[in-house]
Amino acid sequence: MNPRSHTQALLAILAILAFPVTGVHAAMSATNTATPMMMATSGPAPVAGSRLSWRRGRMVLRNSELAGVHHGGRTLIFRGKRVAIALVAHAPRHPDMSFETGGLTNPTLCVSQGAQVTLEVMNMDYGPGMAHGLVITSAKPPYPARLRRHLPHVLADIPPLPPRSRARLQTARYAEQTVRFIAGRPGIYYYICPVPGHALAFRMYGRFIVYPAGLKTCPRSSKPDAHTATRPVTPSDSRRPS
Repeated sequence: MNPRSHTQALLAILAILAFPVTGVHAAMSATNTATPMMMATSGPAPVAGSRLSWRRGRMVLRNSELAGVHHGGRTLIFRGKRVAIALVAHAPRHPDMSFETGGLTNPTLCVSQGAQVTLEVMNMDYGPGMAHGLVITSAKPPYPARLRRHLPHVLADIPPLPPRSRARLQTARYAEQTVRFIAGRPGIYYYICPVPGHALAFRMYGRFIVYPAGLKTCPRSSKPDAHTATRPVTPSDSRRPS
């Protein structure tokens, strides 16, 4: 069995154990405690999702590759009061079931307290069961197959985005969505894929650190958890973009 077939078989088993993803997001949205931008109500301000052509998708991919400043082996820091973070689910040349930005797989992301964050997520994965979303929460790993309905301190919530429309990168369309939020409360959070089984079986998550405004930069002592260790690249259907 090839790696992609093994992944899909495992997803089928996990799907039996998990409840519908829509219920997770509805509940998480209700408990969102982030300070929003340009909205009077609580919760992040969602920008309508879209399906991007390869030309536009490649721009998002390029933005993700150049995102942040490397701050140690697997940490990216985003300085300033207004920061933009582009995350790609299963970018070319990276492992299945992972997020990429700054050329790294599931890196630790650091922003300053009070930063106005624009977070863009694009799904480049392909095939059945390859939808991916993203939630930033203070809930720590390891995660169960079925995420509990009320996750603590949710900063951002992007519902599952469908996989790309075609196998060939240059002719496919890519699901993308953006949220904006203010990183108000210092602490260690985690960005995770909430699709049942993805965080449990594939460790599809990374750390998101909001460091106090009084500090000039993210503390270097913030080491990744053992659960977020880099996974080896596995063969997949992704090809080098041209």
